[in-house]
Amino acid sequence: MTSCASPPATAGGAARILAAALIALAVACPAGAGLAQAADPAVAEGSCAAPAVSRYLAANASEAGVIRLIFFDAEGSPVEFSECVGGRLRPVGTVRSAPNTMTVLTTTWSCSRAVRNFVAAATLPNGIRAVGSFSVRAPSCARRFRVSAPRSVKPGSTARVRVVDTWGIGGIRAQLCITPPGAKRSCRTLAFAPAVSVASRRFRASERGRWRVELRIREHRIRASVAVGGRAPVARNLPTLLATGDSTMQGVDNFLADELGEEVDVRSDVRPGTGISKLNPWARIAARDVRELRPDVTVISIGANDAWPMTTAAGAVQACCEEPWVAEYAMRVRSMMRTYLRRGRGRVIWLTLPVPRDPRRVAIFAAVNHAIVRAATGMRGVTIMRMDELFSPNGYRETIAYRGDVVDVREPDGIHLNVAGTAIAAAAIVSELRGR
Repeated sequence: MTSCASPPATAGGAARILAAALIALAVACPAGAGLAQAADPAVAEGSCAAPAVSRYLAANASEAGVIRLIFFDAEGSPVEFSECVGGRLRPVGTVRSAPNTMTVLTTTWSCSRAVRNFVAAATLPNGIRAVGSFSVRAPSCARRFRVSAPRSVKPGSTARVRVVDTWGIGGIRAQLCITPPGAKRSCRTLAFAPAVSVASRRFRASERGRWRVELRIREHRIRASVAVGGRAPVARNLPTLLATGDSTMQGVDNFLADELGEEVDVRSDVRPGTGISKLNPWARIAARDVRELRPDVTVISIGANDAWPMTTAAGAVQACCEEPWVAEYAMRVRSMMRTYLRRGRGRVIWLTLPVPRDPRRVAIFAAVNHAIVRAATGMRGVTIMRMDELFSPNGYRETIAYRGDVVDVREPDGIHLNVAGTAIAAAAIVSELRGR
């Protein structure tokens, strides 16, 4: 028999896994959760045909380089994790955990595919087949590597080009090309062994002028230049966009980075499982991100985990989701908005939550959205983008009409947007930023 009780912490579990577990618990336990399915032929035969899911699986791709797949209520049975690649299920691994604990498998981001579709299945002790699926959008390779070189050197000196794999996982080959002024390009392979994240190449700057440095990884190009015997070009400072929030921001942040390309330096701080009503770590998180990143624009989506009682400054405990709770939540949101506004130097785009499928959550999400809208009243520089109106204008919907097509936009959990949904959300945000 399955249970929706809070999972205990497993020995050696990382903080990020536990954070993911909290949101995954919300994923795994909406109305009707815990109902395992009969064995699914599609899973058994390795086909990517959509299996009948029981909402057991969640994915957390917020940690650089890795995706943690989290399966609940396996009851001590081995869990088979697979990924849909090219229309077939490709095994990722099999993990067994103790009863009443999470089953976690870690895989890596990939340059060959940013959109990842996972399936997990376990045969429970009672013979029932439990199946879960989850899609996630990890970053593309476009921003995986950082290339650094001296801005200027003396003629005849040796310059060092340093390439850093910001994903920190290695296991990839890239081409590093160096072009002297008026001469042919010279390219060499930089091989990153697994777990190796730094490589370098030196060249002798024999000719005066601008030397061009280019890293090639698949279709992506990362460029730098070195001035030899002359003044270095002035570095261009890009505006900084911070994409932050709980798991409802996961995927949106990566689409924003791809959509905005070289226009903006997109930084991500996504924290699955957190909330504003729950211990309220976000006042501290917001202050730290503003201090360290100084974002010109902050895009935030949060609230999927919020239904916890809150204690007001006067010491009163307010339960969700009546007016006193909404008022306290709005006050906390407004305080965060002020922080992200940076005394008029920043801009805030705050996303509301799409209506969830579970009727028990509808009032909670409505209260959160009401508080967000109230908090922004009179706040210059704050834009509220109504994701609830975009994705659920008349209540919960699995699909929406988008650019002449009907698009499935929700994950099986009935809470999160799927890859298509996060892409649509990101496109709407970019349009807002560009004033379309």
